[in-house]
Amino acid sequence: MSKFDFRLRVIAIPVLLGLGLIGAGANASLAKSASPTLCGINAQSSGGMIALQAAFKSDVAVNGSYQLRIVTSGPGGSSNVSQGGGFTAAANDVVTLGQVSVNSGSTYEVDFKVNANGIDLDCSQEIASLR
Repeated sequence: MSKFDFRLRVIAIPVLLGLGLIGAGANASLAKSASPTLCGINAQSSGGMIALQAAFKSDVAVNGSYQLRIVTSGPGGSSNVSQGGGFTAAANDVVTLGQVSVNSGSTYEVDFKVNANGIDLDCSQEIASLR
């Protein structure tokens, strides 16, 4: 699980899209080309809340499933949210697979796993955006 602490401020993680680092290990098996499969968590702060969006993109059509688990704790209490299910994505489409809003004073842990065309990906890292 990846742990992100937003008590002090929201940290911007560089976009890794151009580098093709996210999901690079599964890239060759998934696409059989140099085109990347990208996935991760997009965190956006607004109005005292942080919107966490699980996103996926591949340069090839994908049938798959995902599991998203977010555990939060903070001054207002704690929560444990699990989402999951099947999905399809056309080539080059960005697909939102789950979304949760948490209090900006909270600490949260994210576990985001994707199985795309039979390949397992760990997508728990934070990204700036896939769009």
